[in-house]
Amino acid sequence: MLLKVNVLLQLISGLFEYVSGANFLAESIEWTGYAICAWTLPALAFSIFVWANIAFARALHHHQYYLEKFKDEYPKNRKAVIPFIL
Repeated sequence: MLLKVNVLLQLISGLFEYVSGANFLAESIEWTGYAICAWTLPALAFSIFVWANIAFARALHHHQYYLEKFKDEYPKNRKAVIPFIL
């Protein structure tokens, strides 16, 4: 069990090379998966809420903060939440 958790954490931590908010991206994907499995309107609504408020709003805010705080040290090609896109 612990080995599986470590492998999952390594996969998620690798996303931080591409996006500032890999944790926000992972959580949004999890809730989208839940919405697909549950296949109900409330689950879909919550998934949309998570993408709007966590994935985009918080991740963009954190990304902007990192850009301002670390200036030249922060990788210029790193995106906020969706690798290579946003």
